Amino acid sequence: MEKNMSERRFLVLVIAAIMLFMLIHLYHGDLSAYLNPEKYIAIHIILELFSIIVSFSIFSYGWKTFGFTQSRKTLMLAFLFFSVGVLDVLHTLTFKGMPFFITDSSIAKATWFWVTARTIESLMMVLVLISPEYKLTLDPRRVCLASCTVLLAVIMYVIFKYEQSLPLLVIEGEGTTVLKNVIEYGVSFLHFISIVISLYFYYEGKNGQHLYVALAFTFLLLSELVFTIYQSVYDIDNFTGHLYKAIGYFFIMRGFYFSTIANDSLLKDSREKVWSQTEEMIQSHYGILFRLAKQGNNYIHQIVGGGLLDDLGFTMNEINGKTLGDFLPEKAAGIEKYYECAWKNNEKIVFEIEIGGSTYAISLMPVLKNGEVVEIAGAVMGIVKYSRLDRCSRSTKASAL
Repeated sequence: MEKNMSERRFLVLVIAAIMLFMLIHLYHGDLSAYLNPEKYIAIHIILELFSIIVSFSIFSYGWKTFGFTQSRKTLMLAFLFFSVGVLDVLHTLTFKGMPFFITDSSIAKATWFWVTARTIESLMMVLVLISPEYKLTLDPRRVCLASCTVLLAVIMYVIFKYEQSLPLLVIEGEGTTVLKNVIEYGVSFLHFISIVISLYFYYEGKNGQHLYVALAFTFLLLSELVFTIYQSVYDIDNFTGHLYKAIGYFFIMRGFYFSTIANDSLLKDSREKVWSQTEEMIQSHYGILFRLAKQGNNYIHQIVGGGLLDDLGFTMNEINGKTLGDFLPEKAAGIEKYYECAWKNNEKIVFEIEIGGSTYAISLMPVLKNGEVVEIAGAVMGIVKYSRLDRCSRSTKASAL
C-alpha cells in the first residue's frame, strides 16, 4: 500500500464504499439467503477480533512510546483504544448465541456494550483531533489506566446487573428502537465532524495520512448508519455494519498507528545517528572527558573518552571506578578540594595542575537532578605555550622567505 494516500485514491475508495453500501441494501433479500444465522456467530467473532486486536495494538504502542515522547495525544489515543477494546471484547462475549459469560448472552447486553463503545470512541476521537499537542511533564499512565479500569468496571457492572431495567435498544425481528437510532445518529454526526477535521488538516499540510484517517471515519460513519436499519442481529445489515467497522479500523491503524511508528522509527534512526556521531567526536577529542560520582566521602571516576589519556600514561581500566588516591596519589589532596567545592557549592570550576612537567586545565560542571548534585562532568585539556595555528603561521612565513 502507498505510504501516503492520494486525493484520487481517497475519492475512489469513498465512492466504492458508498456504492457497496447501496448495493447491499438494494439486494438485501437476495444476499440474506447466503448468510446462515448458525454460522454468523463465527463471522461476528472474526470481524470483532480484528478491531479488538487493532485497539489493543494502538494501546500497547502508545503506552510504550509515551515514555520518551511524553505526547499528550499519544496518551489520549492509547487509553481511548484501551477502553474501546475492552468494551468490544465484552460486546463479543455477550453477543446472542455466545456461551455463558457471567450471565447468559443476550441482545440487550451486547447492544449496550456496543453503543457505549461507539459513543466513547466518537467523542474521544473528536477531542484527540482538535486537542493541541504538547509534552506532559509528569507520567500519568498508571493513573489513567486505573481510572479507565474503574470506569469500565462501573459500565460492566451496570449493564450486567441492570440489563432488564435498561431501555430496549433492539427488538429482535422488528429492528432498532428510537433510542438506539438517536445514539447511532449522534455517533454518525461525530464521525462526520472527524472527517471534516481530518480533511481540513489534509488541506493545511497535504499529508496523505490525514486522508487515511478521513477514510476510516467514512467507513465508521456508514457502519453506524447500517446499525439503524437492521432487523435482526443475524441479518445481512448487521454483517455489513460489522464489516464496515473492521475496514474502518484498518484505516485507523494505517492512518494513526502506522504513521506514528514510521515517524518514531525515523526519529529513532536520527537519534542513533546523532549519538553515533557524538561518540566518534568524543573518542577523537584531544583531551579527557570524565564523570565523577560520590560514594561516601570518595569521588569515583568514570572515563567517557578522549585522546589525552594515552599521553598521560593511563588506561581506562586504571581509572574507571577508582579514586584519585588509586591512580594519582601525589595529586589527590590538591585536586579533591576542587571536587568537594564543586559538589557542595554547586559551582562550575576551572583550575590548573602540573603532571610530568606539563600543565593541564581541568573544568568541573555539577549535574543536577531535582535540585541536587548527583554527579560532576569533567574535562581535562593540555595547556601549551603557543597554539598550533601560530606554529602553522610561522611555518608558512618561513616557507615564503
